Amino acid sequence: MFFRIILLSILSANFIYSQDLFVAADTYVYAKDVVVFVNNDIRLDTPTSNLYLRGDAQLVQNTDTKNSNAGELSIYQNQTTGVYEYNFWCSPVGVANGTMNANVDFNGSNIHDPLNNTDSDAYLFTSAYNGTATELSSEWIYTLINGEGYYSWNQVFDIGNITAGYGFTLKGSPNTDNVLDFRGRPNNGTITISCAFDGVDDQPTSGTLNTAETLTGNPYPSALDLKLFFANSPNNQANLNEGIYFWEQKVKNSHYLADYEGGYGVYIPGPLGDLSDNGTYATASFEAYNGDGSPSGTTSGNTANFSANNSRRYAAVGQGFIIQSVGAGGNVTFDNSMRVYFAEDSTPGGNGSIFAKNGNSKSKQNEEKRIPMSHNGIDYKAIFENPTIVPKIRLHTHIDNTFYKENVIAFRENTPDNNTYNRFYDGRNINELSSDAYLISDDKELVIKSIDYDETARLPLGLKSSKDNTLFSVKINKLNDVPNDVNIYVFDNESNTYTDVKNGAFEINLNTGVYNNRFEITFSKNTSLSVNEAIFDDLKVFQNNTLSQLKIYNPKAINMKTFSLFDISGKQVLNDNTMSTKKQFIYSTKSLSDGIYVAKILAEDNQVFTKKVVISNSN
Repeated sequence: MFFRIILLSILSANFIYSQDLFVAADTYVYAKDVVVFVNNDIRLDTPTSNLYLRGDAQLVQNTDTKNSNAGELSIYQNQTTGVYEYNFWCSPVGVANGTMNANVDFNGSNIHDPLNNTDSDAYLFTSAYNGTATELSSEWIYTLINGEGYYSWNQVFDIGNITAGYGFTLKGSPNTDNVLDFRGRPNNGTITISCAFDGVDDQPTSGTLNTAETLTGNPYPSALDLKLFFANSPNNQANLNEGIYFWEQKVKNSHYLADYEGGYGVYIPGPLGDLSDNGTYATASFEAYNGDGSPSGTTSGNTANFSANNSRRYAAVGQGFIIQSVGAGGNVTFDNSMRVYFAEDSTPGGNGSIFAKNGNSKSKQNEEKRIPMSHNGIDYKAIFENPTIVPKIRLHTHIDNTFYKENVIAFRENTPDNNTYNRFYDGRNINELSSDAYLISDDKELVIKSIDYDETARLPLGLKSSKDNTLFSVKINKLNDVPNDVNIYVFDNESNTYTDVKNGAFEINLNTGVYNNRFEITFSKNTSLSVNEAIFDDLKVFQNNTLSQLKIYNPKAINMKTFSLFDISGKQVLNDNTMSTKKQFIYSTKSLSDGIYVAKILAEDNQVFTKKVVISNSN
């Protein structure tokens, strides 16, 4: 068949522009290693109208006009080499049909096996557990929408339709050159998905309590700036917690859940108003699982550290990830302002957008340093040339001589308060390990904690042991841009000792239990700050249910910095950062539901007083 080729306006060696793009029957556009920018919509007129993106070519669009007609865009992505390991995906295309100006659903028919630069066959699927050189296994295609635990994963096979913006899981094949050709109508414009918690956690032993999780990802045939995913969307800021979660899995050669070892790396964007701050990434620790999806307690190893690659800020075409609700959650949006052209470089120390997989990864390490390009008004050249330097301490805890848990302390000068949990500055993890190490702030277990560095700062370090005589060895794995004169210690409140973990390791054997009040990370040996509960002897917190008032009596005039009240789920419901040495404070509790709450008072020397109170406004 004879095809016509359309030539578009070439504005530079790596930029092609079109106001609108119409591709007629028996015609194609072929782009390699360039960004194709279309201001409005794309109309691929018939099934023989094609747009081929090859090499590092990507498509960026401006307006929210959805694309149309029955032709197909074709774009490649490498999947995992191996039939036992998952990739988390989000398709950049849907099934092309004759409809106009709409994003359309994706299913297995969009995945093709390339024959040459323009031709491919639709991938065949098998119901067997193992994929082959010519067939992918449909057994492992799942979605997760508003999920509350392991049993929320929904098996859709290759025939199930997946709405644009939702992700899916797929295991790889034994091919070494494991390229998938995504063919269909390209997604464009505003895409809305759900990450909502219904108020009742039906699976409290699996997943994070009282939250919902959704598998989503980059829904466009271009890279996605994950910082802008939060910064440009009030919906996402209001309805999601602070993190993006990337699944990583160890090669285990088994399909049995009890043999899996995997976990989630965490990306947090940092201050949303500082686009020169790339955010922070913490690596995943592997966890093994029982048949019901709960952790089994046996685990080993860690995943690749992508922190040197722009803190994993840029998601490549097809990259899937988990998001988690905050409170009730709700709608989550993607739009064109978050799209960038950034060539893929999926190596840990590289410079590009990332799609994590075992096997072949695109790398630009030997080429000139690349900079994202976008129409969104952001000067990425200035960001890359003058980034906000965020010194980071990468703390590794070797647990029971089997695996390392990474916790990151980031020095951000604009951190609102070192002693509180700060959304988007701090990061929680969604896979709780049976034996674990974490930083604590406002009773939240964190994998990333940002502080405005102060030598007197003290960060609670929690250790959890699932069995007796578990060895914990805490040390610094890496310092990024941390000044040489910064000291780092682990303080043990029980033994009143400081251990230098910058030049050595803190080691301790712990019996089964949770140790949230014993250890701290400090930056100086200041023994005067050790816990002295005597100062709180006369401090009283009293709930008067008749008047619906919570009262604090402070007869010794302790200089108190903050007061917080948390409900049983850990949500902060009252907060006062303007406290002083007054001898009495009164707070109304009329708006609060009946239940058990925890009052927390922070004194000026960072000592903490907590007390449970029972609120019953019906009395």
